[in-house]
Amino acid sequence: MPDLPPEELLWLVVRFTTALPDLPLTISSPHTTPTLALKALIRPHLPPDLANNRLRLIYGGKVLEDVTSLYQSLLLKNRHPTPPIPPPPKSSNAKGKQPIRDGNGKKFDKDTRDKIYIHCSIGDVLTPEDLEEETKRAAEVQEKAEENYHGNSTRSRRESTNSNSSLLPRMELTGPRGFDRLLSTGFTQADVTSLRTTFLHHLSLTHTPDTMPHGAALLTLEERWLDSSGPDAAGGDGFDDEESSSLDDMLWGNLVGFFWPLGALAWGVREDGVWTRRRMLSVATGVLVNLVFGFARLSSVRG
Repeated sequence: MPDLPPEELLWLVVRFTTALPDLPLTISSPHTTPTLALKALIRPHLPPDLANNRLRLIYGGKVLEDVTSLYQSLLLKNRHPTPPIPPPPKSSNAKGKQPIRDGNGKKFDKDTRDKIYIHCSIGDVLTPEDLEEETKRAAEVQEKAEENYHGNSTRSRRESTNSNSSLLPRMELTGPRGFDRLLSTGFTQADVTSLRTTFLHHLSLTHTPDTMPHGAALLTLEERWLDSSGPDAAGGDGFDDEESSSLDDMLWGNLVGFFWPLGALAWGVREDGVWTRRRMLSVATGVLVNLVFGFARLSSVRG
């Protein structure tokens, strides 16, 4: 059977629960790539002190099973296919290249891809025997999946559809909220506590002590964080507001620190809770740049 066409490529973004940057990955055969094989692809990109740790991959609030293909685990059957590239308009009067637009009149960008975000939790350190067993098992599972897929693709698609339909109702069941949902998927209480501590640390960068969420509000944010990579999420759009807030803090903080250094230091930095930690750091950076410009100008005048 020929290789999968380009439109069936799987574009993943692995988002770690630690301070590691996001890791983009491309999977050419999601039908025959199990979760174990994805873990093997992630390990070479980890720092040396974390490369041998246990990895848990989370999607839509559920831990991905090691032997299940990514096509089934990520519910790719239920995702809307990317519309094909429309042909350019044919006109004898047109000069130069015209921008290609879709049916809605929006400009088409060939580099725009429908990305799927997967959360990765890093656990305890594995022994060399465990790592060797994981690598061996990943190769065996992937080889078996390739044989089944290439041998009877129709039966494989039918089983994938049945698996997706059986997973959807389970995601809608009521139960523990927030990160406590992970307790029923193999996480320990210590793992959940560590994950919640990291989450609160990130929230403290964008919230003042008076506006930090607690109780039901915190559980709601945890639910949104877990579901941000679910099948109904649009490629991690749930993090757009956080990124926009980060840019605002950096811009306004540097401007205030540069043009109003004394007032910023006397009011914003001394009074706890007025600004977020990120904006306070940006203000300090602006003040530092102001001092550098001041010393440079003073040196040029004396010279």
